[in-house]
Amino acid sequence: MEREIAEIKLSIDLTGNQKIVAVKLLIPRITKNFELKDIESAHEVAREIDNDVTYFYTDSHKHKIKVYVVNKSNPKKAYLRTEGNVSRNDGLLKLPHFQ
Repeated sequence: MEREIAEIKLSIDLTGNQKIVAVKLLIPRITKNFELKDIESAHEVAREIDNDVTYFYTDSHKHKIKVYVVNKSNPKKAYLRTEGNVSRNDGLLKLPHFQ
């Protein structure tokens, strides 16, 4: 199963570090209670990735860029990142932001 991320919600700490705390999906998913859900916390995304759900966003060249979780073993330090990205400015940060 794949879910496309359309927007992100950021939190910025006192030192200026940015962290994605939630994502908005392009197409809402249907929950077990048959509700439509288009916003997922970063924690929910990490759990779903562990359950073999693929998350991605589409870049300006129409390429699917896969998202993964860094530091899965420590939930307090875990964060989302794009696959194959080693720079500090992750491509996810270029997506539109929501509040």
